[in-house]
Amino acid sequence: MDRPDAQHCVACPSTGETLQMTTVLLGFEVGSGVPVEIPVGHMAVTGQSNVSGKTTTLEGVVSRCGMRAIAFLTKRGEGSFRVASPIPPYFKDRTDWRFLASILESVAGDKLKFQRTEIMKLSQDYAGLEGTWNAPKTLAEVQANAEIALIRSRGIAKRVYQELVTYLDDVVPQIALLPSSPQLKLGSGLNVMDLTPYDFALQALVVRSVLEWVKTKAQKTIVVIPEAWKFAPKVRRSPVSMAAEELIRQGAALENFIWCDSQDLAGVSGVLLRQVTVWLFGVQRDAREIERTLDHIPADVVRPSRADIAKLGRGEFIVAHGNELRLVYVQPAWMSAVHAEAIARGEESVESARQIVRDFDLEHEHAEETET
Repeated sequence: MDRPDAQHCVACPSTGETLQMTTVLLGFEVGSGVPVEIPVGHMAVTGQSNVSGKTTTLEGVVSRCGMRAIAFLTKRGEGSFRVASPIPPYFKDRTDWRFLASILESVAGDKLKFQRTEIMKLSQDYAGLEGTWNAPKTLAEVQANAEIALIRSRGIAKRVYQELVTYLDDVVPQIALLPSSPQLKLGSGLNVMDLTPYDFALQALVVRSVLEWVKTKAQKTIVVIPEAWKFAPKVRRSPVSMAAEELIRQGAALENFIWCDSQDLAGVSGVLLRQVTVWLFGVQRDAREIERTLDHIPADVVRPSRADIAKLGRGEFIVAHGNELRLVYVQPAWMSAVHAEAIARGEESVESARQIVRDFDLEHEHAEETET
């Protein structure tokens, strides 16, 4: 049933051009048990955290799609991946003015306009009223330049330098302690970076570095953006949104895709969502979140009711792509297709998955103890 080489026709969101895309088994239709496949492309997965089963869904689809993927752990206590390879953080310094501007925009919550002049000064060789410095090669050197400029600057320029210095005061010391790898090495299947020890600002810079690496050096690679409403917000630019927008516009030709994981889609960058070809909607209980979910379901299909969204069980998702809308129980990576189909048909309870995953965890713990 797993057919990673199957093909599916979809329309490119940007051009309307018909594209041939690989398909992958998502799971089984609730009620009928019919296998449901989806095209492998840019995807958005939403649902209430710790209830819907988003992490298990992402892990299951990656395990069957025949591509490599990278995901990130960003919060302590969040659902973890069971079938994945841990890899060290990857960070690459960047000091051009566009990147520095995206940092300030994320701090200020608004787009920069005339302040760009001050940012450009910091990113190049400069000798002027604010001082003298060389073009920086690291963010630590940007910080040093900004500290020099801060002493002599006035007005709006002073505020720009102060905001950048304050931001880098938090980030630069963490970069120095980051056990980062000078190269990003991805194995087959799902790779996971644990970023939970670091503040959000540094997490964003690591995610941005990974996105840029995939854009310039990778093929057939999926990047899962966690909490997309936070890392790639709708109302302002950020270091992640800048890199993600470049990848999502250019990556499809090399089969590099972004999967947005977000409890709330309303706050996610519109540039990203407009490129999405596959939508997975999980359970929502808050009335506002239910309405936002319904707003994102294509208008040319029969939409589910509010109650349908609220009653979804763990691992159950409404999947929409093209003109198709199906209610699916997603097969986890650690569950057989036979058992997943039985749950979809109602012949087994969803709760039976708990025993399967407990057995899976015990088996792997025993294997690890044996190896050591």
